[in-house]
Amino acid sequence: MKVAHIFWSLTYGGIETMLVNIANAQAADGAEVHVVVINDLYKEELIRAFDDGVTVHLLHRKYRSKGIGFIFRLNRLLMKIKPDAIHLHGSRIYTFLWRKRLSRVASATLHDLPTGSVRRGGLAGRVFPFLFSSGNVYYIDKVKQVFAISEAVKDELWKNYGVTSTVVYNGILTGIFRVREDRSPKGALRIVMVSRLEHDKKGQDLLIEAAKKLNGSVHVDFIGDGSSRDFLENMVKELQVETTVSLIGSKTQKYIADHLADYDLFVQPSRWEGFGLTVAEAMAARVPVLVSSGQGPAEVTCGDKYGWVFENGNVDDLTNKIKYIYNHYDEAMEKANNALNYVRDIYDVSVTARIYLDLYRANQGPEGTGTLIHYRYS
Repeated sequence: MKVAHIFWSLTYGGIETMLVNIANAQAADGAEVHVVVINDLYKEELIRAFDDGVTVHLLHRKYRSKGIGFIFRLNRLLMKIKPDAIHLHGSRIYTFLWRKRLSRVASATLHDLPTGSVRRGGLAGRVFPFLFSSGNVYYIDKVKQVFAISEAVKDELWKNYGVTSTVVYNGILTGIFRVREDRSPKGALRIVMVSRLEHDKKGQDLLIEAAKKLNGSVHVDFIGDGSSRDFLENMVKELQVETTVSLIGSKTQKYIADHLADYDLFVQPSRWEGFGLTVAEAMAARVPVLVSSGQGPAEVTCGDKYGWVFENGNVDDLTNKIKYIYNHYDEAMEKANNALNYVRDIYDVSVTARIYLDLYRANQGPEGTGTLIHYRYS
């Protein structure tokens, strides 16, 4: 089977790293895998991370360019490859597929909770979607096969847009993570959060406030970068928690795999989140996890079964849950042991890659005749 993955850019981030791993796993499973990166925004290290069985095509569209020349290059490339399945990582890319055969074999994954409108701008919006589209669901109702990364995303897609989808959980390389020793914290509780610095969404500000309330009994490291860095740095200074909170910037997948086990607790305080890839990574490192309620991360932990859940947006509840975990660390490690086995069975990238290949095959054949496959995760 020939598979073409298409995404805009390839920089450091949970989704981009996961896509590299899926492409490699599909190639290892016998597929001929092509990866198309549209923008000239990519990291050479990630390009080198693809295995020899994956062919990478760089279209070199200038980031935020309004030119359309890349659309011709994309379609010529796809007609040359003749893929059996096209996997779009962003439904807006669907508007660039000008041949019926290409659109017929296209699938799309929604990697976050749905936002925006499915259509804007009429014919001009179809020809120049990068000028008119907003949110992450543009033209998703036209894609024949839609994947959602969690039940939360699937439910929102149906409730707000009337779009049906199949849940395929994101996958990680569970075997690369160094596993935390079964030990109690020494001194301050070492907390880590791995995420883009977007506090309105990811909730880093909530964790900084909790660190202030915990008055030196914890140390928090934020791994990642983003638009909220200046805001969060100023917040750290204003609350005078410079000695207990560190913003250490973006790190490679290898660094994270090697160092998550150094921490005593992983916290994901997102106000809204479609999945929680880094939560699964922490579970793979046997690090206890604490997540916000009502979002994708709580789906990864199966509520309180494999971690702890605090009330979304509630700093006091977040603070109290951190205190509880510190004072009941034997219970925390018992959950972490169970979580390690669970994440290996459900979230390993080999499982994700195989399920996607099965679903691509179901999407083949004349338009409208694809068979929907349902997977039960247990």
